[in-house]
Amino acid sequence: MTDAGRTPLLSVDSVSKLYARRTQTRRTRLAEIAGPAFFGFGAKEIGDLREHEFWAVNDVSFDLRKGEAIGVIGLNGSGKTTLLRMLAGQILPDRGEIRIAGSSAAMIDLQAGFQPGASGRENIFLRGAALGFSQARTRELLDEIIEFSELNDAIDAPMASYSSGMKMRLAFSVMATVAPDVLFIDEVLGVGDFRFRQKCLGKIREMRERSAFVFVSHSMNDIERFCDRVIVLHKGNRIFFGAPREAIEVYESLESPEAAPNEARLTKAMGPVFRNDAAVEDVHHYWCDAGGAPINTANFDEPLFLYVSFRSRVNFRNIAIGIPIWNHNAHYSTGLSTQAASSEFDVHAGETVRFMVEVSPGILNPGVIKSMLGIVDGIEFMYRKPNPDLTIIGAKNPTWGAVSIPHEWRRIA
Repeated sequence: MTDAGRTPLLSVDSVSKLYARRTQTRRTRLAEIAGPAFFGFGAKEIGDLREHEFWAVNDVSFDLRKGEAIGVIGLNGSGKTTLLRMLAGQILPDRGEIRIAGSSAAMIDLQAGFQPGASGRENIFLRGAALGFSQARTRELLDEIIEFSELNDAIDAPMASYSSGMKMRLAFSVMATVAPDVLFIDEVLGVGDFRFRQKCLGKIREMRERSAFVFVSHSMNDIERFCDRVIVLHKGNRIFFGAPREAIEVYESLESPEAAPNEARLTKAMGPVFRNDAAVEDVHHYWCDAGGAPINTANFDEPLFLYVSFRSRVNFRNIAIGIPIWNHNAHYSTGLSTQAASSEFDVHAGETVRFMVEVSPGILNPGVIKSMLGIVDGIEFMYRKPNPDLTIIGAKNPTWGAVSIPHEWRRIA
């Protein structure tokens, strides 16, 4: 059946949320909006923004249908969690409307709402009541919830004695067993150990047949493999809504000063910079296209090129040029070098030499590439400074880690 023939379980129509960075501004706006509504005149429409105000989410619309999963991705501060909290009814939108046809539940903070002095069993009833279930209905599901959680005799111990993993197990078990029509998930697919996580994912797969999902995650692999469509939020605005792979490409093209790694940690990982002006001068090095023009982005499925040129003031006896590479999290990924490529060159005093190194496509995975250029003669460094950053985008298939190893699968039986 087409989407047009299915009634949406969730309809989101031009939803917006206004925030202010100062308390007094928030109070003034609240009084302006709530005052008329309190006296029966209806809420006052929000006009121009005041100083320190901003739209955390601005004019977002979409429909969600049974069996469908919609992902929400974006940089830190883009409005993902604010949107999810509005959908879950934890906060109210300042503009727009949210309509849910059926029951809903949120897996945003699984441990929120538990009473530490009550037992696990008692907290099941408390959580069930919060989800709108009667005592009788929760009692019907009680054995199934306890069995799924694998807490056994610990179910009658006070929650204060539970580890964080035990609390997560119980919270997920309640949520999954009551099986709402719409489920809001925020980065909680890592519940428990590996084996229990697979059990949870199996439960979600079963629910996929009768429920619908809104899924917020920073894991692009999870987003691509779980979601049918994906929303990209940027500074509160929906800038893309469509196929997961295209959405991820849009997300990876965004610049994020907030998501930059710790500079001190990165500087320490990459090591010192150095230049021997008596040995080399007029040094140029940058990532480029096949024609030598500088670039700052490159496609995953195309070859990469790095240009190097310098004027030598000495006769090199045993030159080696190396390019160590780190990812944006300061993890050492790999390295390129004339030695590893078994390339030997003679460089004499007074010469200007130019090199081009080519990297096969599909090796360095999407993300920001941090790298250095090192020029060495024997064991003596002549030059060591960072290359300009390069952002790799556009992998058509999922990637893991910092590099991809070319390989091919063949079915033999």
